[in-house]
Amino acid sequence: MSAPPSIIQWYLARDGQQYGPLTEAELAKFIDLGHLQPTDLLWRDGFPDWRPAMVVFPQRKPAVPRPLQPAQPQSQAPQPARSSPDPRLDPTGPRRQAGRADGDEPAQPRARRAGLKRAMLAVFWLSALAATGWYAYPYRGQIMERVKSLASSVPGGLAIMADAKSLQTPPFKGFNGTPTAIDATLQATALWRVLKRDFPDWYAERLEEAAALAAQNKDDAAIGQEMARRLVTLRRQNVNYALAASFPRLKAVASTFYENLVALRKQSGETCFEFISKGEASATVVGLLQGSEHVAHLQAQLTAVFEAVADGRKTARVYPQPRKTDYDALAADLTKLGWAPADMQLFSDERALSRASPAKVCQLVHDWFAAQLAIKDSDMQLRLLVDSLKPVVAG
Repeated sequence: MSAPPSIIQWYLARDGQQYGPLTEAELAKFIDLGHLQPTDLLWRDGFPDWRPAMVVFPQRKPAVPRPLQPAQPQSQAPQPARSSPDPRLDPTGPRRQAGRADGDEPAQPRARRAGLKRAMLAVFWLSALAATGWYAYPYRGQIMERVKSLASSVPGGLAIMADAKSLQTPPFKGFNGTPTAIDATLQATALWRVLKRDFPDWYAERLEEAAALAAQNKDDAAIGQEMARRLVTLRRQNVNYALAASFPRLKAVASTFYENLVALRKQSGETCFEFISKGEASATVVGLLQGSEHVAHLQAQLTAVFEAVADGRKTARVYPQPRKTDYDALAADLTKLGWAPADMQLFSDERALSRASPAKVCQLVHDWFAAQLAIKDSDMQLRLLVDSLKPVVAG
């Protein structure tokens, strides 16, 4: 049971440190003075884990952001090795549960330990796909209208994604002539518009590089492959920004990734696997982006990733980690999709997954995202999708 409002004690986590306790009145004053930051986490008795401060108090906007003052509140280092009154939580590991009284074990721990094996689904995704060299981006899906509806839900809109012509223009083709000529060609595409807008210096370097390669008589296939490698590096350098984007933008990345899987599976298991295992660095994917029925879908996915990066650079968000109950529900949904215990085992065994057929790997990853995108509980969906997108963006 949660403590009565009059005796609620709040704890704040920032940069891996805990501060508190604070009374309700003290926390209100702390917020009114403008000390709350977008990356802060809050916990009180009754919360199953740390929550983003701006989610707990969305209506309480800081007036003038200021550094945390030593006297507000006093720093309290976490003590994971022993029980402590409040909170028995580690801000760097939000999945740990809060205890209820001095000397007690953390709330719900034994039952959770008993079901820990099922919660390993969280690890399945990261470890299994890492073994195959996984990295890929989603693209927009088989139905253009779905992405447009997603775009309309994002504050400010995804105007570029609604431009069908710019999405259909191959982004890895036309690297001919001077940097000025190449710029004119690339700015007809959705992807390079976003890159020029948000990474002007990087973009200018790519123009010079492409022109130099063209002067060496390199063809579009070779230059496109080099540009794709540069794109992978840029994505990896900005992974933290991408994962700090608003949830509608992250959901657009997940949705377009899933829809790419749907479309590429129809072409072949090998093509789908290339997309999963190598992403835009794959010669096959580069070829598709230079002219095929998949150009618009693949480019929309790439654009969605860098739109997320841009959004995260403007306002960084901190999302809660998935709970054991989230993975229990996901496992049940995967069973409804036809997963047998052998599929669960395969997805959890990185070595076995690396030896599985391309069609099987593609089917498992497809189902993994299909189940999450179908979840009705928006909070649960947020926790699961943000976690699942880590290897998509960071791979």
